[in-house]
Amino acid sequence: MKKMLFAALCAVCLSSCYNTKILVGDVQPKEPLVKVNSEWNHHLIFGLVPLDNATMVAKDYLSGQENYVVKTNQSFLNMFVSWLTCCIYTPTQTVYYVPLRDVKGVQ
Repeated sequence: MKKMLFAALCAVCLSSCYNTKILVGDVQPKEPLVKVNSEWNHHLIFGLVPLDNATMVAKDYLSGQENYVVKTNQSFLNMFVSWLTCCIYTPTQTVYYVPLRDVKGVQ
């Protein structure tokens, strides 16, 4: 019985990974991208209560790019930290990408 309860608890804690990808400007879905910045987002209680950096402005991380991609997900490391804290602290990760064609010095 204890093994089943432990397995159910692990399944619940590790089953809520997600991934969102937002294309801004003239970016095609299959276009090659270059990672320019990333930031952890801090949440409490299964991600229900956002903390200090809940509102992120893309221009603060992209230095004036017009075409970019914002990807927010819960990586393995985020899920592991969440599991260690029994989902009290639940971080996610936001990563900013620009198209390869927009990187300075690339033709």
